[in-house]
Amino acid sequence: MKNVCIVIQRNVNVPIENGAFDVIKTFSEYGCAFTELRVVPLSDAKKMHSTLHAVKTEYETVVLLTERRALQEVAGRVLETFGQGSFLGGVEGAGTYVDGQTTLYLLTLDDAETGVAYAKNVCLPNFQKRYVVRFDKTMLRAMGANIVHVEQLIRKAQGFDGGKMQYLHARKYDEDVLEIRYDESVPKMLLDDVVRLFADGLGDTLYALNDSSLEEQLIELLKLRRKKVSLAESFTGGGIARRLVSVSGASEVYFEGLNTYNEDSKIRRLGVSEYTLKTFGAVSDQTAYEMALGLLNTGCCDLAIATTGLAGPKTDRSMLPVGLCFIAVGTKEQISVYRYKFDGDRTEITEKAINYALFLAYKQLKKM
Repeated sequence: MKNVCIVIQRNVNVPIENGAFDVIKTFSEYGCAFTELRVVPLSDAKKMHSTLHAVKTEYETVVLLTERRALQEVAGRVLETFGQGSFLGGVEGAGTYVDGQTTLYLLTLDDAETGVAYAKNVCLPNFQKRYVVRFDKTMLRAMGANIVHVEQLIRKAQGFDGGKMQYLHARKYDEDVLEIRYDESVPKMLLDDVVRLFADGLGDTLYALNDSSLEEQLIELLKLRRKKVSLAESFTGGGIARRLVSVSGASEVYFEGLNTYNEDSKIRRLGVSEYTLKTFGAVSDQTAYEMALGLLNTGCCDLAIATTGLAGPKTDRSMLPVGLCFIAVGTKEQISVYRYKFDGDRTEITEKAINYALFLAYKQLKKM
């Protein structure tokens, strides 16, 4: 089997973009993984040209993913390589090209819905007719790991497995999702060794050896522990609650969520003292602590999560830096407050805080 996936994106020094991850993951889920994955910078026309010519002669099937705004440019280079008469048509954002023994599928990576649909309806039926080797996968998820360290672990695994496995890595809002793909010839002992390499290397940042999200892991553990959780959110604006209620069966363990955005709301709903707010401010470890304590004092929950921070784009009258936030997670026995300074725009800062809040709650619950 000779097939390759080429991702053409603007920055090749970061993990592949999430739209590309979704499309590649679709192939893997249907047992049609790639023998090679290449990432090419969009700005390097010479590299793109040489890559297309190389895969035309080396591979039977090519899946090429690029940004929608670059589709016309990339499609032109594909036609230069594969010939003007080779375009078989497709839909907006996706198309199929053939030249002799080589078939190329061009899909957009920033419209995952279109890319995944085209992969399922057009690409995969042809893949499954052509290839009979069955692929399997193992998933790992980590939160807050150092990106450089994760990439070092991947390179170490690639040198360890003798080229028998593929590693698909995506990172979003400081969460790493790693898919290890392998065919039926890979010994279980080798797979176990590779998984152990990542588990040991990721340490406490690893939270799942499957494809379960943070909210799914937390809800499942709450059920196992027979505990209930309550939320007090300020700058995350109900984002944690949204994630929890997206999980089926969350009503069994999710007691309540308060969106205490205003200072008066923090006082009236949670019992945060006026002294704390005037002395330390709404964005402070003391306020986060009292928000969580207010939830626990109701006697209706076993685990409390509270968030307060500045998502931007500008600071408030406190003049604290944008991205500063405090996350409190606790039980009746102990409340811990964590301080973070996140980079990015308003959405990135908020989503990172939501991820960390869920992760910290999961870690706290595992200790109970």
